[in-house]
Amino acid sequence: MLENAKITPRQFIFVLVISRIVIAITFFPVFAGPPGNQDVWISEVLSLPVHLLLTVPFYLLWKRFPKQSLFEYTQTILGRTGKAVTLLYVLYFIHELSIFLYEWCAFLTTAIMPETPVLFILLFLFPFCAYAVLKGIEVISRFAEFIAPLVFGGILVIFLLLAKDMDFKIFTPVMEKSMISILAGAFVMGLRTSEIVVLAILLPHLQLNSKKTKLVLLSGYSLIALFWLITTISVLATLGIEFSKTLQFAYFSAVRLVNIGDFIERIESIHLSIWILSGYLRIILYFYCILIGLSQIVGIKDYKPLVLATLTILLPVSLSYQSNISDLNEFLSYTIVSWVNLIFIVVIPSILLAVAFFRKLGETNA
Repeated sequence: MLENAKITPRQFIFVLVISRIVIAITFFPVFAGPPGNQDVWISEVLSLPVHLLLTVPFYLLWKRFPKQSLFEYTQTILGRTGKAVTLLYVLYFIHELSIFLYEWCAFLTTAIMPETPVLFILLFLFPFCAYAVLKGIEVISRFAEFIAPLVFGGILVIFLLLAKDMDFKIFTPVMEKSMISILAGAFVMGLRTSEIVVLAILLPHLQLNSKKTKLVLLSGYSLIALFWLITTISVLATLGIEFSKTLQFAYFSAVRLVNIGDFIERIESIHLSIWILSGYLRIILYFYCILIGLSQIVGIKDYKPLVLATLTILLPVSLSYQSNISDLNEFLSYTIVSWVNLIFIVVIPSILLAVAFFRKLGETNA
């Protein structure tokens, strides 16, 4: 059930932005779709209007049901069938969280602690996740507000330290391929933003009118595009395009190049601090969404009794992803994951909105 909590606009923006950009500073997936060349920065800029467009169905649903989350108004609109839709979204969040746990552990076991078993990392991590989620969304949001200066400031500092080694000629010629491939890249980036679904869980906690909420969403997506742009420039202008494509952790490799007069160097600790804090926020945020959905399905008012049981589900699922890396990488290709996300971000909410409209449910003045 929906927790009686409030989130400030600033906290809402920080939760959205940090959860999304942690992917960019981990795997640097800008080449995981079109255009696949130096024009990726244009796609990142155009991702701003794409994000706003993709958010429209959930935004209109929130206007009709301002006090209900996604998991609640699905049942208001569809009745008992709504529980099946809620279950689909819970499985979607479990899948998204398990993928990120795979990526999180892959970075740790490859770049930092190669001798550490993944099972040990997850067993060490999960108690901290359980503690944070038990404290509720207000504490999670305050945590995002606390780490935001560290995350944003750290990315900017790394960018400035790398500036002397950057070659901006790498971004020429501009629009080497067709505009269609650049627009396709913008849509792929937007469809990879599963935080759009998270918004449908968090929007009822945001006590603002629709006009100010539009500004909050615009600010959040603008910051995402900005920091995508900063990380892309940092990597491509220092490492080059072709070399960046061969690296598993391109941003981390770029950070290791920082060397100012043999005095400022080996600043990987800054990146690791940013990455660990951002990744932890994303994990507890998605864990919270899973618990809210499960509590709605079970029909209990408090999600806290489900924390331990949910962890026992997440552990084997996450470990199974570690043993099926080839299948997972195939799924994560933009030709597959984009269509899957399209269903959950656009298709299902659009159907819910249409049913609510024809049944005249919710606040019709929305």
